Amino acid sequence: MYMDDVQYTKKDWRNGNQLKSPYGVKNISFPVKKTLRETLIKEIEISYNQPWEDTLVNQFSNWYRNSPFFNEIMEVITPHIYKKYFKLLDFNFNLNNAILKYLDIHTPIFFSSDIPRQSQNKNERVLEICKHFEGVDILYDGKKARDFIDVEYFRSNGIHVIFQDYQYTPYPQLWGEFVPYMSIIDLLMNCGKESKKIILSSPLSKELQTKIISPLFG
Repeated sequence: MYMDDVQYTKKDWRNGNQLKSPYGVKNISFPVKKTLRETLIKEIEISYNQPWEDTLVNQFSNWYRNSPFFNEIMEVITPHIYKKYFKLLDFNFNLNNAILKYLDIHTPIFFSSDIPRQSQNKNERVLEICKHFEGVDILYDGKKARDFIDVEYFRSNGIHVIFQDYQYTPYPQLWGEFVPYMSIIDLLMNCGKESKKIILSSPLSKELQTKIISPLFG
């Protein structure tokens, strides 16, 4: 579930991530246009005032050209980097879809903005999204959602809440000892299509083999 009708948060994972380089962990990002604080994620526009595309591709090349699947993964992601998407949402959605297709993952994806809104309350809104889909009995949400998710409220409505605590399975990386919580690009560059097995080897991934709503973006 892409939560695209909620407020955009700056300096977050919406337009950036982390990669492993010969100089340690590095942040990567691309610019978005300045907006008002209340701007929704689906309204955020990418800025092309500077040629950030070349910078991003050069970072991938400099840090991963010696990885086993460098050429294969660059063929997947480079077309989307240079496509000139207007909206941040479109860029993230299409790049994520390209990665899902590469990994042969076919999980249905929806946008919260397409689901009728009856409430402005956060808990009620998330619940109505869950109830919109028949058979959903688990809400899988990020750690930050602990600040507002009323677990008992969801439980009383037949929804079990699980907060993200993903346990990485170590995989081969360039540049020294394994470092977790990198962008999936790091995993793909090093492991190719085997990345899917590595992701699913996490204990939590095995637990979530059921009907589930997982709010996400990017």
